Formats: sequence, C-alpha cells, structure tokens
Amino acid sequence: MTDYGRLSRAELTERLRVVEAKAAAEDVQQALRSTERKRDQAALRDSEERLRPILETAVEGIITIDERGTIESFNAAAEKMFGYEGAEVIGRNVNVLMPQPYRREHDGYIANYTQTGMARIIGIGREVMGQRKDRSLFPMDLSVSEVRLENRRLFTGFVRDITERKQSEQATRHLAAIVESSGDAIISKDLEGIIGSWNQGAQELFGYSAKEIIGQSILTIIPPSRHSEEQEIVKQIREDKRIKHYETIRRRKDGRLVDVSLTVSPIKGADGRIVGVSKIARDISERKRLEQEVLEISDREKREIGHSLHDGLCQHLAGIELMSQVLEQNLTKKSKSTATQAGKIAEHVRDAISQTRMLARGLSPVSIEANGLMSALQELAATVSGLFHIQCRFECAEPILVPDNTVATHLYRIAQEAINNAVKHGKATSVIIRLRRNLSQAELTITDDGVGLPKETCQNGGMGLQIMKYRAGMIGATLRFQAANRGGTALVCAFKMDS
Repeated sequence: MTDYGRLSRAELTERLRVVEAKAAAEDVQQALRSTERKRDQAALRDSEERLRPILETAVEGIITIDERGTIESFNAAAEKMFGYEGAEVIGRNVNVLMPQPYRREHDGYIANYTQTGMARIIGIGREVMGQRKDRSLFPMDLSVSEVRLENRRLFTGFVRDITERKQSEQATRHLAAIVESSGDAIISKDLEGIIGSWNQGAQELFGYSAKEIIGQSILTIIPPSRHSEEQEIVKQIREDKRIKHYETIRRRKDGRLVDVSLTVSPIKGADGRIVGVSKIARDISERKRLEQEVLEISDREKREIGHSLHDGLCQHLAGIELMSQVLEQNLTKKSKSTATQAGKIAEHVRDAISQTRMLARGLSPVSIEANGLMSALQELAATVSGLFHIQCRFECAEPILVPDNTVATHLYRIAQEAINNAVKHGKATSVIIRLRRNLSQAELTITDDGVGLPKETCQNGGMGLQIMKYRAGMIGATLRFQAANRGGTALVCAFKMDS
C-alpha cells in the first residue's frame, strides 16, 4: 500500500496523472466496446434485412428450428408448400409437418444428435415425406444444416417439393416397363446411327443383348445391300417426317435374314431439335411366308389351269374343228348353204382355239430359259392387242436375261396386273412394255395413255397394287408410279441383275 504522505508534490502529481490516464483509457475502451456492440448490432440488423428478402423469395422452403425442434422461422416457399401461414407454425414443434412414423421419431433424432454428435440427416440430405395442413402427403427432398451460436444452436432445413419429379420418374419407369415388355423390338439411336437403347423384344428378334449392341452402329443389323435405305430414313427423319409400316430386311446375330415392318419416328430434345431416331420393328417373317405360299398356290393353280386349257380344252376344240370341216365337206354335195354354216362353225372354233391358247400362255407364261421373260412379255403384248383391241407393244433394245424363273414370273405378273389396271381402270388405248438395263439393275416399265390412277388409289392402293408391291418385295425390287409424258401412268419396277 502506498504511503502518499511521504511522497513529494512532484511524485503525487505524477501518480495522479497516471491514475487519470488509466481512467481515461478505460473510458475510451468502454466507449470502443459500446461502439463495436452498436456496430455489430447494426451489422446484424443490416444482414437480417438483406437476408430476409432472400429467404422470403427463395424457391426452396427454409425452416429454422431450435434444439427442442421448435420452429423459429418459416419462409414464404414453406408456407406455400405446406399450406400453413408462418404464424400458425412458429413456436410449434416441427413434427407437425411430418406424417407418422417420422413425426414420432423426429424428437429422438435431435436428442440423439445433441448427445452423441452422430448425424442421420444433418449435412446429408435425403428424400422424405411431408404432410400439408390438409393432411395430404407429398415427397420432398430435405437437407439440414447446423448453425452454432454463442450460447445455443439452430438447425435449418431446406425443403424442395419433388412431386413432379417423382411423377415423372414413375411415368418413366412405367413407360420403360411397357417398352421392355413389348413383343416388338423398340430401338433408339442418335442421328449418327449409334444405338442408345435396346429392349427385350429387340434381343429376341435380333439375337443381340443390350450389353452387346448398345454403343454399336445400327448398321450391325442391316445387310450391306440395305445401307442406302438407312441413309434415306435418316434424311426423312431430319426433315421431321415419320415413316410407318416400312417393310424391309434385317440381319440377326446368327447371320439369318429376317423380314421386318418398321415404324420410324424422330426423337426431339427439350428445345425441340431432332436429336435421334426411334424404331419399332416387328417380325413379319411368318406373314411373308404365308403370303408367299398364297402367291405360289395362286401361280401354281394358274399354271395348272393354263396347262388344262392348252392340253385339254384346246384339244377338244381342235377335234370339234376337224369334225366341222368333215361335216362341211359332206354337206357340200347336198346343200351349199348348210355347208357354209358348218364352215362358219369351224371358223369360230378356230378363233376359240386361238383365244384359249392366248389365255393359256397368259396363265403359264414364262419358260425356264434365261430369255423366257422377254418371250413372255412379247407374247403378252400380242395377247393384249388381240383380246382388248388396243395398241400394245414390247420394247427391249438389248437382251435382258433373267435366269431365275421365279423372278421372271413375278416380273411378268407385275406387268400383267399393270396392263389390266391401265385397260380396265385407266381406259388406255395404247400400252408400251419396256425392258431395259440401267447401270447395275434393270427396269421393267409399263406406260399407258390412260386417265391415270386416282390419287386415293396411289396413296392407299387397291388389291392389285398391293399384290404388285408384294411381288416386287419378294424379289428385292422397288416399285414406283409416275406420270407418263402422254398424260397416262408409268409403272417402273427396278430389279437387280446378276453380275
């Protein structure tokens, strides 16, 4: 303890100055602390003012609770999401926003975390169910963060309603299940031809598993002779066109070719741009086999009828003609007029024999020789001219040899059906049958001067047109119709020639 009585005046003055300086310093420090407190409070108020509109305009629901689970803040997005006004839930336990069993277990989660520090939701985020004021439930994505203050801690939940996403996911799963269970092959690829999806139906049809084929080129299942078709398909898809029931041939993993009917559609991205192609392929091999069998039966019956006409009826008619000639000779001595009648009978029988032979050749037209098609078409032109009394001629500038009798027969039947349509429906008075070579293929063209095919017939096709198209498909040929120079119709059947 200082004995101030022994201090000199100067010492006392110095001691007093020190005390006053300390007091002044304490006053300054206290003033600084007060200023800092005010600045901090102002900063907090300013921060709160800046954060409040952010919280209120946030798309996500933001809910703050204390360590007991009591709601302290509830933003506008949360109000809209749960159907409560903020005043209705602030001060209540947050489990009011949860269905069972989450409601029952929630307080235990908080207590467990505060005691052990082991988080089950905090900082992790997961999908849970929320309960609205009207007791309806909805899926939500919840993430929770912890805020530690000086003397307590808060928990902030960020909530997002994922109902639409869940519905979309459910619809996607439903659609995927439909696609996967479809008996048809359903395939998607990008515009470069790389396969992106491959369902069970595609695996059964083509023999490749999804693991084997996804990421490979679509040309893997397309025979080389059909690659140009794929290029044309992609071209039409880029033009936003849909191709329905296009019949073609595809190749299985084991190398076997299979007849398929394709429906091809563009795939569009979110911005509407075409980004890929979807294909639905159906195996029509059995249908093709049955159709071929029906045609073969039809052709076989026609040949049998033709042979019967030629070998049976014509022989009988020839016998009648001979008998009529003998009768004419015998009657000449007795009655010239009666003999003349017998001669006319013989003449009519000869005409009937001629027409019967033409019909027989039409029913059984093509011989097995390589030039059989040319000969048959030449006879067809002569037969048409005689039967229908119109001009019909066959043109072939150079020999077109078709050694395959089946191919030749189908080509002949196509020409026969086209001429029948031109005469009966097109009212043609002139028909030209033309056979010519065009690079690596040949073309059979039937041109008439008729009224042309009705528009609806070209689009939908009658039975005759459908059969012609099928015959062309049977031999790998293409069939098209175009306007003729003289105002009629030209049918062009292009088929490949053996090299």
